[in-house]
Amino acid sequence: MLSNKTIIVGITGGIAAYKTCSLVSRLKAEGADVWVVMTDEATKLISPLTFRTLSKNPVITSLTDENNIHLPVPHISLSHKADLLVISPCSANTIGKMAHGIADNALTTVALSAQKVLIAPAMNNLMWENEIVQENLKKLLKTKFISIGPNHGPLACGDTNIGRMSEPDEIYEKILEILLGKKGTVPKKQDLKNISILITAGGTREPIDPVRFIGNSSSGKMGYALASAAKNRGAEVTLISGPTLIAPPEEIKLINITTAEEMREKINEEKKGKKVIIMCAAVSDYKPAITLWQKLKRENETYELKLIKTEDILADIGKNKNGTFLVGFAAESQDLINNALNKLKTKNLDLIVANDVSAMEKDESEVIIIDRSGKIEELPCLLKTEVAEKILDAILRLQMPKL
Repeated sequence: MLSNKTIIVGITGGIAAYKTCSLVSRLKAEGADVWVVMTDEATKLISPLTFRTLSKNPVITSLTDENNIHLPVPHISLSHKADLLVISPCSANTIGKMAHGIADNALTTVALSAQKVLIAPAMNNLMWENEIVQENLKKLLKTKFISIGPNHGPLACGDTNIGRMSEPDEIYEKILEILLGKKGTVPKKQDLKNISILITAGGTREPIDPVRFIGNSSSGKMGYALASAAKNRGAEVTLISGPTLIAPPEEIKLINITTAEEMREKINEEKKGKKVIIMCAAVSDYKPAITLWQKLKRENETYELKLIKTEDILADIGKNKNGTFLVGFAAESQDLINNALNKLKTKNLDLIVANDVSAMEKDESEVIIIDRSGKIEELPCLLKTEVAEKILDAILRLQMPKL
């Protein structure tokens, strides 16, 4: 749909930068030639290598970078060949710079020489509502700039208010409207409409004392990607989440927990009537036998910590599924397929997603999907947002008659 179109994607320092991965991937899938330009702040939140892999082009972070030597005067060369510059997310800082003609980094320099610019603002609501920010935005919109969003929803600070960046699908639709004059042309899957799904995400924390705990490195990215994908496909989503830094998708029921026992209790409260349960959380297998009420002092050379098993939540659900389609995850450090097959059988699962433990904190994952019949589907390394869609596709393929 976008073949023969060149699109520059600019990324500024906002937590929503991770969402732009799926936008770049979508643009490439539709045939666009995509170039990514990042500010220094953006590179601290997400690696340029991720976007180089997705765009198949060098990522520009500086106009003096020797990697861009094949582009004479990079900001002019790119601007001339580009049909559109999309800045996603666009920070208040970058809005202010562009409004006043300041070109002090690669992105603002490209923006001031671009022919057409779409910005997707993302920031705290107090920043967005600031009179100076709004005045700067008005200046931009009187020229070649077009704006989309922000939306009302959960923000990185924990508040729910205006300032959330538009979703990648919304930005993609706006790009089609600008470049092709096609408004609302992106069909939105609604193949999970009105289907109730329970998803768990993140890791649990088992307290040793008031300030220390046993935990794991789960970021929650996979579970949150599943929740977002299911919601976008029409499902009624309940997300039970351990501690994470990720803002949840809009219009879902979010339940925050900390320990494995809290997760077990909330699952038992919420599982009734759910058509699908996806157990993506990294639940601790062990907890301290005793939790100290006071902080443990550093007085002895050694301290012996006795651990006991936590309840096996997945196995308990497997014993009493009552028609629910049950999906589990297996994060393994060795013998991935055999361990996953064993878990599929012993926990009475309908589907299991296996991956190496090294993917737990990353934006990408290389997974293996195994269904109850033993069919194995090995996926290449994909963004977790893309993996989420593949998992939902597999669920529908196996469960469609019952859903």
